[in-house]
Amino acid sequence: MAIEIIPKKVVGPSPWQNTLLYFFISLLLVSILGYFALDYFVKEADRTLLELKEELIEARSPQQVALEKEISDYREKIEDFSSLLASHQKSSNFFDFLEEITHPKVFFSELNLDTKGNRVRLYGQADSFQTLGQQLLIFQNSEFIRNLSLPEIRIREEGKIGFIFDFSLNQELFQ
Repeated sequence: MAIEIIPKKVVGPSPWQNTLLYFFISLLLVSILGYFALDYFVKEADRTLLELKEELIEARSPQQVALEKEISDYREKIEDFSSLLASHQKSSNFFDFLEEITHPKVFFSELNLDTKGNRVRLYGQADSFQTLGQQLLIFQNSEFIRNLSLPEIRIREEGKIGFIFDFSLNQELFQ
């Protein structure tokens, strides 16, 4: 093992490493200063905005205040009406539907329509049992009619068939 008497020169970091170190330190300082500067300017802008809003509020006349209140009241009424209209059921759709699926030789004399429970009771008369059977098949094949029943059938004095239909309706019919 050799003993060296002359100390060797210590190798330091290369110049590009020093340049890179100083660059990142400068970048860190600029970022910190930029953060505080932006924070100051944002707070100042918010303060100015609040002052301008207060000036606008103070500059309004009593007529403008009353008009704004009236507009706000109308806006609330429109929003309430819109929500009511969106949940409204169109019972007129049922009448169009009934017109489409009614047999030409069937006559309905009375109708009880419960739109909340989607229940219908139809009183009517037909020319014959065959016509009544065809109407029954038309109702059974409809996608909007459920739980169809024929609780009453009778022959009237004039030879026509009196009947009552009870059924439920699909909710989609009222949309």
